[in-house]
Amino acid sequence: MTQHRRCGTDVKLLVALLVLLAGLATLALPLPAAFAQAETPLLMEGRNSLYQRVLTRPAAVLRAEPEDRSPLVEPFVAPFTIYYVFERRSAGGADWMRVGSSVRGPSQGWVRADEVIDWRQTMVVAFTNPAGRERLLFFRDHDQLLDVLNDENAARIAGELRGEAIAGTLPPGSPVISIEPAEHVDINEQFYVLPILEAERVWLASGYTTRLLEVASVPLNADPLNQGTPPPADNLLRDFRVGIVFVIDTTSSMGPYIDRTREAVRRIYQQIEGSPIADRVSFGLVGFRDNISAVPELEYDTRVFAPLTPSASGNALLSRLDQIRPATISSAGFDEDALAGVVAAIRMPEWNDYDGRYVVLITDAGPRQASDPLSTTGFGPAQVNALAEDNGIALYTMHLLTAQGAGDHDYASAAYTEMSRWRNAGSLYHAVPLGSVNVFGQSVDSLTRQIIGQIQDAMAGRLTEVVPEPPTELEAQTSLVGRAMQLAYLGRERGAQAPDVFRAWTTDRSFEDPRQASLQVRLLITKNELSDLSDVLRVIVEAGQANRLSPEDFFGQLQSAVANLARDPNRLIDPNFNNLGDLMGEYLRDLPYRSLILDLDEQTWLSMGPGRQLEILDNLEALLHLYEAYHDQPDLWIPLYDGAPEGEHVFPISIDALP
Repeated sequence: MTQHRRCGTDVKLLVALLVLLAGLATLALPLPAAFAQAETPLLMEGRNSLYQRVLTRPAAVLRAEPEDRSPLVEPFVAPFTIYYVFERRSAGGADWMRVGSSVRGPSQGWVRADEVIDWRQTMVVAFTNPAGRERLLFFRDHDQLLDVLNDENAARIAGELRGEAIAGTLPPGSPVISIEPAEHVDINEQFYVLPILEAERVWLASGYTTRLLEVASVPLNADPLNQGTPPPADNLLRDFRVGIVFVIDTTSSMGPYIDRTREAVRRIYQQIEGSPIADRVSFGLVGFRDNISAVPELEYDTRVFAPLTPSASGNALLSRLDQIRPATISSAGFDEDALAGVVAAIRMPEWNDYDGRYVVLITDAGPRQASDPLSTTGFGPAQVNALAEDNGIALYTMHLLTAQGAGDHDYASAAYTEMSRWRNAGSLYHAVPLGSVNVFGQSVDSLTRQIIGQIQDAMAGRLTEVVPEPPTELEAQTSLVGRAMQLAYLGRERGAQAPDVFRAWTTDRSFEDPRQASLQVRLLITKNELSDLSDVLRVIVEAGQANRLSPEDFFGQLQSAVANLARDPNRLIDPNFNNLGDLMGEYLRDLPYRSLILDLDEQTWLSMGPGRQLEILDNLEALLHLYEAYHDQPDLWIPLYDGAPEGEHVFPISIDALP
């Protein structure tokens, strides 16, 4: 299991992680001369662009030749190291593979076939934050897991097994062999590989569906149940820091709400001034209006009035707050470029200094759509949500339902509900009836008061308790979000790791509540693969837009554009595609998680109305902008071995962010 930590983190912890991983990392090995030239891996059977890959088992070794007595090239290979297969051969009564870390070679040595596991799809799972749900269990085999899931007392049985696992008292022959860590292991902060070996969708007796997943993990300890109750959190939590960025609509109708936000922040600073809490919380401020290319007098689209500065005094922030004024001229239409303001907040470089990360959007208007010529980001709500999640940020929306915007409320509500989705807490979207300044103020006061309370909990060395509804949905959600961020922080500080399991079966839903996700499926995609996918999306969008009035010509023009791409020898693109899935790469076509877009062929396209066609093109264009943002964010990309070229660095992209 390779681990990775982002820049800007605590140096002492980083050193500790590097020491821990010294025995696990795949080393840059001296290569025999026979393997020194560029090579090409073997293709998977029936595939034109997918190469054979394997995961090493514990005790795997690399040898110079396919022979048990051959000299060792590497006497210890970290379990579940990912290798490409360059050759298969039978020798000495055993099957062997010549393998290497890079798709471009050179190969590094020979490994016995019984020391590796074939890995057809580079799918992995990532834990969702355990706040608000019970810890996930890992079972010895498929049938034992399915028996528990289908039992009418599944929650009770799972609870008893979980208690035994935490206490380390599982009896011999127990169906459970491990349990999820108590803290959150954030795959974007501490990279780990839990590869999916098999996936099966099943319908349970309860009427719900779930996916049974066979996964593998690196066994780091002799005791597979070394995931019990963690030591006290007191000293670690005392350093928990929180950043809150308000993203405020500063168009002409927002004057009273700007004043009330200013008042809420001033109250908070007055309460914490001179106390230790003041050093644990920082506020940032972003104002947004609309695209100034349409109305230059608006002065700005987005403006950072106050960055997240740990050392900034309350007076300095309040003086910057006083600079925020509503526009004196109206923008072009009622919708504003709200997503640009949120993206500006997400991209603040100071987030690395904070453990609790909150962005609060305050607006009375809907966002411009991704396809709107006046959108400066090209993002839709789903893409902004994905960007926030990958940066560990919770997005709140305070939507002011003013009479002026009545015709826009349904659209805006749907867009912001999607943008503010947050794991198992639902959506952090909150409507303010009638745009009441008093109700809005109470909501802002409640939110900031709860976040301050979470800091007080952390400084006292305790985790924030998740409160049920009532008192209010906002309070219940914020307690869940706060606890989740504290668990993620503890996981980073303690170096929490995925369970020490070799192979096990588990489920992607909670035993107690099948509506709750316990795992998120991701795809390990290389930077080169993302670049190719982006290029393909670009030609699809351009061909679609050029033929909006003649949809019957769309696939023909697309065929010509793809033929040009396919001439590049570095691209493995089939110009004789039957559907869009064929174009986007075999690594997507083979996934057990599919979408309508991947199966979209010419006949289906022509059977759609113009509205549905435009919706698909807009969605693909928004994904294209998201991929460009991912590509340009260097701390998202992880090298799987020392010296890996940049194009082979990987990012665990969510299945939900794929076409």
